[in-house]
Amino acid sequence: MTYKYLILDSRGDAVAHGTSKYAPQQAEWRMTIDDGDLEEIAKHTNLELVGNSDAVPALEVRIVRREGKTIVVEPIRPLEQSLRRNLRIPVRFDSFIYPKSGKWKGRAAIVSRDLSCGGLGFYCTRPLEERELVQVVIPVTNQPLLLDMEILHWRAGVEGAPLYSARFPSLLREEENMVREAVFSLQLQGT
Repeated sequence: MTYKYLILDSRGDAVAHGTSKYAPQQAEWRMTIDDGDLEEIAKHTNLELVGNSDAVPALEVRIVRREGKTIVVEPIRPLEQSLRRNLRIPVRFDSFIYPKSGKWKGRAAIVSRDLSCGGLGFYCTRPLEERELVQVVIPVTNQPLLLDMEILHWRAGVEGAPLYSARFPSLLREEENMVREAVFSLQLQGT
């Protein structure tokens, strides 16, 4: 089995993707840096590793040594699994939402602000109510996804469009994996 990680520096910024053939339960294990900034990694003693699936735990690790594109790390402590779900990245894309409640018909244009495995922040000129259910097209995954979304709250946004926060209440495992991969990929591109 290969373990895949998003590597965050001590400030919580994504700096690389890494893979390891070794289980993270070992006292020390090797991780290959697949892409990212090796020099930035070398500036830190501790890193946070966020796995790309539920089978891969989130960990804080200490760098023991660096060997080319490989780092040897030892675990310090497990991190809350919610870190993976709440890893929110700024991302802008244009998309649409569709009503599920029947309170309105058609579609409404949105502009995203941020995305996590648990939800979406977006601007929309159409008034939406808290707890309203809509569907949203997420175009930044390998294949566009149509996901259910529950509106949590809103606040004043830019240029008259409110900023809404919403959560994905019922992702299938495959959908969650696709969103997670997109979040991990976009997080690194944003650095």
